[in-house]
Amino acid sequence: MNKATPAAQKKKTVHTQFQMERVFRIMELINSRNYPDVQRFIEEFGVDRRTIMRDLRFLRESLGAPLVYDKNKKGYCFTDYFTITPPKKLDELDLLTLQFLQHSLMAYRSTGIGKKMLESFEHMFGLLTGDTQWRELDSMVAFRGEAQTIDPNQELNTLKLIFSAIRSKSVLSFTYHPRKKPADKREVEPHLLAVHKGRWYLYGIDCSIRALRTFAIGRITEIKCTHKGFHHLGEPITPDSLFRYSFGMMAEEGEPKEVVIDFNRDAADLIRESLWHPEQKLENLENGGVRFRVKLTSFYEIKPWILSWGVYAKVVSPQELVEEVSEALKSAACQYSR
Repeated sequence: MNKATPAAQKKKTVHTQFQMERVFRIMELINSRNYPDVQRFIEEFGVDRRTIMRDLRFLRESLGAPLVYDKNKKGYCFTDYFTITPPKKLDELDLLTLQFLQHSLMAYRSTGIGKKMLESFEHMFGLLTGDTQWRELDSMVAFRGEAQTIDPNQELNTLKLIFSAIRSKSVLSFTYHPRKKPADKREVEPHLLAVHKGRWYLYGIDCSIRALRTFAIGRITEIKCTHKGFHHLGEPITPDSLFRYSFGMMAEEGEPKEVVIDFNRDAADLIRESLWHPEQKLENLENGGVRFRVKLTSFYEIKPWILSWGVYAKVVSPQELVEEVSEALKSAACQYSR
């Protein structure tokens, strides 16, 4: 079976605004139950037979219309009620929104999951808007994000299987490859999928220890659904409950501790202008700086953030974090000493 070229695939999934208006008019004529035939469409739109057949194929294959040709009526009809939202005229804010979404996905384009998401994005908005005018903004607006993720081991089928297991509440079996430790077999009750900086994570109950664990999807192999159902007896595992005391993606059990950091006046405005954590608290200092407070169960992710501010930040408490940051700064300074 010959594979379609990228150009052919684009023509198949993306119509111009004018072509989409014709497709929606064809859909209206078919919904009128008058069983229009190809000749009726040719007369209506003034186009050739090949164009009409392409539009009918687009209706059936790309839009999923239950379109059939009725030999008795000698015309086309839908076997079931079918309609979709017609194209919408985009204003400048709509175009900027589409451009922002597209560039947000671009950070993941080097992964199999990200590539499929970009294809889905172009397909959906091509159908909804009838054109790709938003692409013109590439030369007008620039979005700069973080480093792109490159993970050749990330499999789209793994993500699909996990998502399906979460929906059906089925136990998963897989081999996990943690960093600096040997691989081992796991059986996990999957509860939540999350993505952070281009990397996908699974949060689930490890059946062997009956505890919540985090699994990087890129380190999962030999995954399969056991078809064993499960029922979670505790509080629902939701993003709000899971990440309430997390500074990123690390979800750890235990009593949260308050982290207090003082930022000097040179960094104060930057701290005030951003939401670093949903439950952060800010307090203005007499010297023009700002005091940042947040409760966390793990310091693993906030520590690099503190270090990135250099001399502009000082940890006030807890003492264990003060010592960890102090040691890290001393070790960094030693690398530049003779």
